Amino acid sequence: MIAKTRSARFLPSLFLLFPLFFAACGSGSGGPQTLHVLIGSNAEYASQQKQWMAQTAAAFKKETGANIAWDTYSSISEAMTKLQTSMISGSGPDVFSLGASTIPTAESTKGFTTLTDQDWQAVGGKSRYFPQQLTMAGSSTSNQIAVPWVMRPYTMVYNTTLFKKAGITAPPTTWTQFIQDAQKMTNPSAGVYGTEMDPSDSFDPWKIWWTFAMQEGQNFVSPNLQTAEVNTPDVVNSVQFWFDWATKYHIVDPNSMSWQTSNAQQAFENGKVGMLVEVTPTVNPELESSSVKGDYAFAPMPSIPYGMTQRPAGGVPDETSVSGDMLSVASYSNEKTLAFKFINFLTSTPQQLQWTKTFGDLPANVQAANQLESSDPQIKAFLQAEQSATPVPMTGAWGSLEVALGGVSSKIANQIATNSYNPSNVQSLMNQANTTIQGQLKQQQQ
Repeated sequence: MIAKTRSARFLPSLFLLFPLFFAACGSGSGGPQTLHVLIGSNAEYASQQKQWMAQTAAAFKKETGANIAWDTYSSISEAMTKLQTSMISGSGPDVFSLGASTIPTAESTKGFTTLTDQDWQAVGGKSRYFPQQLTMAGSSTSNQIAVPWVMRPYTMVYNTTLFKKAGITAPPTTWTQFIQDAQKMTNPSAGVYGTEMDPSDSFDPWKIWWTFAMQEGQNFVSPNLQTAEVNTPDVVNSVQFWFDWATKYHIVDPNSMSWQTSNAQQAFENGKVGMLVEVTPTVNPELESSSVKGDYAFAPMPSIPYGMTQRPAGGVPDETSVSGDMLSVASYSNEKTLAFKFINFLTSTPQQLQWTKTFGDLPANVQAANQLESSDPQIKAFLQAEQSATPVPMTGAWGSLEVALGGVSSKIANQIATNSYNPSNVQSLMNQANTTIQGQLKQQQQ
């Protein structure tokens, strides 16, 4: 899990400019073994994460006699910087926790252990994990470098009280219905809006645009992974459609152009938002302690493009990308056996259930997830979305793509906030991003 603070800079070209010299890492000689683990920090649950780290380290030491030395990152850019530094120096964490969409970049470094059949057995076997999560474990079934840890399928959360007041009887299944329902619930004089946006968040915008584009049959990268396609008409329309929520349909708070995920979520928790898209199970703990407790429900996001009654040829449901955290073992590590024991420990059913109870992420462990669903009906929508989860293209340029599109989103949001936005600006900004991404794809081909 990663906090919503973004910092540092992504430098993907370093992967290709420096040779990899792998050195020993871990405990060294004498004394208990020490496993170095890098995970994302969690600003929302900072105290709970600190407690979890201490409890997990103590439990693992009791089981194995080994110590855990934790390190954290607070943004995807910082994660990539630490990853690059470790790969170049050949020292650093033994185990990396990385977002699923970051695995293509990690794989491109050639610096992580390719899992053998024996390695998979050591972490409980592939059957322990959701098949969709395994699609992001590596570029092929014979070249997998990551083990699913937790998953965050995306859905929509909606305010059942606002739905009832507006006469809406069921969540929308098309984006046309979504806009219509949002307009019915919007009441600016009461500070209530049908939905919300977080364009200043460097994680969310590209995911929402990708959902729209994929449903129209357009990916961000060509099937052969050689050509950037974020400036195509369908992708540009996807970006414009999202910002139309603010400029054309007026279904979001005008102040939201500076918002990040936590701001949009807070507005929903305050009962001021009808529908919030691209949410993960991590919102559950917060919602349960908010003013909307008992007045919300989850549903898969709409899967029919705006203005259509069915997806066009080539369009896919894409209610969620394959999302979550994966665990990878550095090739330079001298503690690989211990590392796989640790991964097995974290992905065991008891540990997975405890993590969900504390942080909200769903288990990547099928057995644990099924146990949760049997006792919590709110889980159903997430598991339903997971069944059609779509993996992002397995290219090492994907990390730079996320950063480039995050920059586009921030620029457009600033234009809207300063009344200087024109929809035609989207094309030029996406052209610039496309050039940047194309350069990274070209480097991947060298």
